[in-house]
Amino acid sequence: MKKDFLYLASQSLSRKKLLETCGINSKLLDHKSDETGINPDQSFTNYVLDIAKHKMELAILPQDQNFSNGDHIYVLTADTLTRTAKTKTVLGKPIDVENAKWMLSLLREEEVYVVTGCCLERKIYNNGKWILDKQKTWAIESFVEFIVPLDEVDLYLKNTPHALKAACSGVVEGFGQNYFKSIKGSFSSVVGLPMFELRQALKELGFKF
Repeated sequence: MKKDFLYLASQSLSRKKLLETCGINSKLLDHKSDETGINPDQSFTNYVLDIAKHKMELAILPQDQNFSNGDHIYVLTADTLTRTAKTKTVLGKPIDVENAKWMLSLLREEEVYVVTGCCLERKIYNNGKWILDKQKTWAIESFVEFIVPLDEVDLYLKNTPHALKAACSGVVEGFGQNYFKSIKGSFSSVVGLPMFELRQALKELGFKF
């Protein structure tokens, strides 16, 4: 039986590695979403989920002469955002090292609320266009304590350079495990993709592993 590919519209290395570790064949796609135009006046969870949906709308889908009418693909978009639990400060990706250090200082004071929103679609090729066949969307919420002592911030950033591309500058895998104190929720979701829920959604949409 021929296995399906999951097209991941994301440049996140953590998400790509999660799929590889879990045995899901994947290919990367670009998207044109800049997250503007998303209504922020809603629940934090719905806001994150809307960003994932917006990425799907602007995903650059594969166009290949080898596709025939009736062919199908599976496309996944995702977004992870964090917010401090008490002061509710939203923490995206840091703009520079100093901004990363500021975020890590907030994480020393309070746990962080992490939400990953996902949009999964099965698309059918028809006359040169990809048509939506089925869709699943969901969001997973977790609470995390991630504490990098002040005297180890430089050490952490040196050994975890991709922290400058991670929400709240927190990387819980690899060297970051030294500072990953606790979690209430899904570990893989905090990394970037809720793998249990993703696998169930893929099965529902007929994905061949």
